[in-house]
Amino acid sequence: MKLRDLPLVSLRTFAVVADSGSVTAAAQTLGVTHSAVSKQVKLLERWLGQALFILEGRRLVLTPFGDILSRKLGIALEDIAGACAYVQRQRERRTITVEAPATFAMYWLLPRVSVFRALEPQTDVWVSTRMTGQSPNFAGHDLVVMRGETAPATTRLNERVFLFREDMTVLSSPRLLAGKPLANPADITSHQLIESVTRPQDWQAWLKLANVNHAIVAGGHRFDHLFVAIQAVRDGLGSSVVPRNLFQMAIANHELACPFPHLNFQGEPYFAYFAGSNIDPAMKRFKEWLVREARSQDSGLTGSAAVLEHKKHRRSTTAKREPAKQRP
Repeated sequence: MKLRDLPLVSLRTFAVVADSGSVTAAAQTLGVTHSAVSKQVKLLERWLGQALFILEGRRLVLTPFGDILSRKLGIALEDIAGACAYVQRQRERRTITVEAPATFAMYWLLPRVSVFRALEPQTDVWVSTRMTGQSPNFAGHDLVVMRGETAPATTRLNERVFLFREDMTVLSSPRLLAGKPLANPADITSHQLIESVTRPQDWQAWLKLANVNHAIVAGGHRFDHLFVAIQAVRDGLGSSVVPRNLFQMAIANHELACPFPHLNFQGEPYFAYFAGSNIDPAMKRFKEWLVREARSQDSGLTGSAAVLEHKKHRRSTTAKREPAKQRP
């Protein structure tokens, strides 16, 4: 089937009707009459040779063929809308939109975005957060960060770049450690053990690694998300097993402390998904910067140190691009 043969108006109309579940609601969304919407749906059904809707009482319901078309068409239209939004953002000031897991965005990405903005003042970075269990919005963003090995099926953001793997260990607050110091791993039983519903096995894994009998450990706080749990740790309510590399800045600022840095295990990896082309120089620089930040964290290059490192990299890159000046 050729693209020129596709009845695009009818397909768009069908997608809106399928999404709203009502011809009347679709007509209001599209700004046309009820009869115009019905006509486009009928034209599409005649072109396909299949019924797409049936009436159950007064309710409009998708047929099995209509359901298949609706799902596939929805993905395609989201990709088209995302591509159009991407092109529109190139008009003047460059804006890069990023979606990331909430804890990653709050504690790792957002504290570093100001560093990038200082280096690239003509580029804005807008960050959206995603809760555990929510589907990533690949259509509406230039870059999506995901946790885990599973690579989703996406057509637009088709380049996957590894950032880093979680370094799981115990974090506490300096205030709590001052009152209840941890001389050896077994002393953790004097702390309330804080965990999140989204990471239910982390304490068991660390206690097993530390050879601490977790059968004698009872009590603690359990929160629905890691960013809530880490706030409780910062408030001195207890200790938690978390990805240390997400909280490097908080550790450097003495808001959190790592009592057993060598008792650690690997957690999940983080990957960034980009569009596969490098037609946008600002996006290319942001991608290079993000990967550099992720790879440099083990050497402690954050904040102003990261700025200096980035400037040094830019100078060396520029020097390589520019031809050597001829001496008179």
